[in-house]
Amino acid sequence: MRFLFTSLTNYGSLGPAISIAQQLRERGHEVAFVTGPTMTPLLDRAGLRRIPRGEEDGPSFIVEFTANPLEQARQVKHIEYALTQFPADVLVGQAMAFGAVLAGARHHLPTAVIGLAASILPTDAFLERMPPEFRAYPVHRLAGTLPYDAFLSDRYARLMESHDICSEMFWLPRRQVPSSRSPLLGDLHLLQSVEELEGPLDVLPEVTHLVGNCGWDFTEPDPALEQWLAEARDSGEPILYAQPGRVFNAPGFWDQLRGALGEKPVRVAVSIGRLDRPVTDVPANFFVRGHVPQAAVLPHAQGIISSSTTAAVLGALTHGLPLFLIPGGGGGEQSDLTLRCLAAGVAVHLRPEDVTVESFGQKVEELRTSEPLRHHARRLQQAFARAPGSSGAAALLERLATERRPILRNEAPLRKLA
Repeated sequence: MRFLFTSLTNYGSLGPAISIAQQLRERGHEVAFVTGPTMTPLLDRAGLRRIPRGEEDGPSFIVEFTANPLEQARQVKHIEYALTQFPADVLVGQAMAFGAVLAGARHHLPTAVIGLAASILPTDAFLERMPPEFRAYPVHRLAGTLPYDAFLSDRYARLMESHDICSEMFWLPRRQVPSSRSPLLGDLHLLQSVEELEGPLDVLPEVTHLVGNCGWDFTEPDPALEQWLAEARDSGEPILYAQPGRVFNAPGFWDQLRGALGEKPVRVAVSIGRLDRPVTDVPANFFVRGHVPQAAVLPHAQGIISSSTTAAVLGALTHGLPLFLIPGGGGGEQSDLTLRCLAAGVAVHLRPEDVTVESFGQKVEELRTSEPLRHHARRLQQAFARAPGSSGAAALLERLATERRPILRNEAPLRKLA
């Protein structure tokens, strides 16, 4: 069978697709990728093929434009060119980048969607089970602030509006269905979570399967990082991992991170790939790179500081680490994941407007010293260890390729494969 994967142009999106694709390749299937050209070096190192946008290559699957109908249309055209080079049996898309879903509808191909670490659909049953203060949690957008329950509905309406505009552009029929049967999920939705974080299965759509962490982090020898880690361990000082980059319309928190922890008795590995400006005055106790592999640092770390992206949250929880979260605004998963982590007792957090050097330092101290946070993080670590992961996701994709129909959760019990 042939599986064509699509991915937004960032490490966090591409990693799970690579992990699942490698599982499929080990099972004897063929895989290929469509994504932006900046991801070519990473795919080359993984030994995976990227198909360009056309005879003249160019950008596509741009994160910042993901809900723009024209960007979705560009994704469709990129996929359609790839199909002329690699006639696939299944298209594998991603949450909030539904070019694969549209291309699948145009070419009558079964489509799977690799989800985030939180469902992005608004469901009454899910909201009813949330504490009232979570339903009213303020989410900041360019157009203003919305309570979380209204934000969920507004975000889904915006995504569906973009989907419907693209459907009209490609002469596809509009589907008037409830969100529980959303066309954005494809025929198989691989949600990277567990019940202990996401909540009971019965409020999720039938095509949604909880597969746990499918993350992948390419590491290669980095003598500078290895030396820094060795010195950090020898010092006896705690090690933290931080991702201070901006998310959509929320600013990064580099200044507060540096002000609170710079030159303090703590070592901080900082991944700045999404930072909104150049880094200056790097403290001596910081290790700063565009991308610092989690796999190298997290086994030695006490916690993660992040804007609450899927890659950071999954990295922390699969290593049994608590989180300090500063969720960004916009339409991503940051608020969804922050509330789930707070409900699970594995995180402390600040809203972006409340971040100061003083408040930042106080939350870091709580992150490092709270035993309840560590207890719950270890509980989630055990839950993720039981999840089927990339091997289970690959098995579901094989079923989709064979049966060519929606793969329903009650028909496909998942277990972790040996």
